Amino acid sequence: MAEERLNAAELLKQTNITVDEKSINIPKTEKKLPEVPIVKKDTTPIVYRTFPESMSDDIGKLAGALALAQGAMLNGTKDKQGYGYKYMTLDSLTDIARPALSANGISVLQSHELIKGAAPSVVTHTTVMHVSGQWHKSSLELPMQPMKQLSPAQMIGVVCSYGRRYSLQAICLVAAEDDTDGTTT
Repeated sequence: MAEERLNAAELLKQTNITVDEKSINIPKTEKKLPEVPIVKKDTTPIVYRTFPESMSDDIGKLAGALALAQGAMLNGTKDKQGYGYKYMTLDSLTDIARPALSANGISVLQSHELIKGAAPSVVTHTTVMHVSGQWHKSSLELPMQPMKQLSPAQMIGVVCSYGRRYSLQAICLVAAEDDTDGTTT
């Protein structure tokens, strides 16, 4: 322990940092940080709306049934390559989720809302319902980005599928992404 304190004291001495009972004095450095140019790709402002979660007055039975269903589901595999990355398809996710949800009296309803304007987007509304009548609704808004060789209708379809897939993955706790937490490349 004394050796660690000696090392810390030596470090403070080398950096000219002084410490007393009431303050820490860190000297200012004269070094200038390199200037980094700011590059703006798109100046269109994107305004995302927030959606309050809505639910029935009581969700105890839904929560219990969802916990059982989530416990019965396994993670999925990335079974499709496209758009520059691998991902799990909506039909693969549905194959994982449907049996466990149905066995526990849970159904899922997903609908979409197209937001027009300077920054168009699609909102995916997902409602999880239980046979008891309890329910929970959440919404996910995703921007529509122009994609090569896709018509506007096809772009809407891509964003709708993406929203459905990621909303359902979140509800079911089914992962398909590579875990990159704490790793560097």
